[in-house]
Amino acid sequence: MPSSTITKRLVVFDFDWTLIEADSDYWVVEKLGGDLAQAQQDLVQEVQWTDLQDQLLRELHSRGITRQDLEKTLRKIPFTIEMITALRMMKSQGAELCILSDANTFYIDTILKAYEIDQLFTKVITNPAHFDDRGRLRIERFHGLDKDPHGCPMPCHENLCKGRELQKLIDSQLWDQVIYMGDSTNDFCPSTRLHSKDVVLARANLLLEKEIKQHPEMVKAEVLYWSNPKSALQIIQSIFGIVVSRTTTSLPSATQAKPQAYLTSAL
Repeated sequence: MPSSTITKRLVVFDFDWTLIEADSDYWVVEKLGGDLAQAQQDLVQEVQWTDLQDQLLRELHSRGITRQDLEKTLRKIPFTIEMITALRMMKSQGAELCILSDANTFYIDTILKAYEIDQLFTKVITNPAHFDDRGRLRIERFHGLDKDPHGCPMPCHENLCKGRELQKLIDSQLWDQVIYMGDSTNDFCPSTRLHSKDVVLARANLLLEKEIKQHPEMVKAEVLYWSNPKSALQIIQSIFGIVVSRTTTSLPSATQAKPQAYLTSAL
């Protein structure tokens, strides 16, 4: 479908290693937890991931890590100029932007506000987080233990079927095109929910690409691979029909995009 005929686009993003150049769960533990980083690696096969993060945050709290420490650490997570430029461009073209992530509300909200782009997103679907009366950050499963298992046969995590949540967004209104952007195994299920007019933006050489190439018959949408935020920006500009002059940069200055913390530029 020519870009000029598309007026209603839904663009849904994974967060870790898609919008940001890191895994926010690992980032916090590695920066603040010292030996807990190894414990996280050791327990990843034994404890459900969301539950593990809640346990690790309990230990961080017992060591004196405060909300302010968490916020300061999250504000330094790398979010490239290229990806922020892509987000602002899509929003300026009338696209509805949503995040569908296995991180948590506190991490995502803190990072988006630090980079002053929280207002770009209509909805953030992720594991809920809150601070208890002792000041400890608690993380809960999006699909909690109080609910029946979601029963998805795809490689979804037990706390979140991204495909089911994406389908709710797709069904909420009529869209000319849906774009899904991700990198990992749990991004395969939502990729199978798209149609031939839609686009999957899969990060190259990671687990989503592996799943798609193992089961190509299950993905009806056009699949485009990106290797870093710079290539992602170029692909997104092409999808939206944006022509960029060779003599004019489309990238905002660090001051314009993020005055309170540093920005990184993709290599």
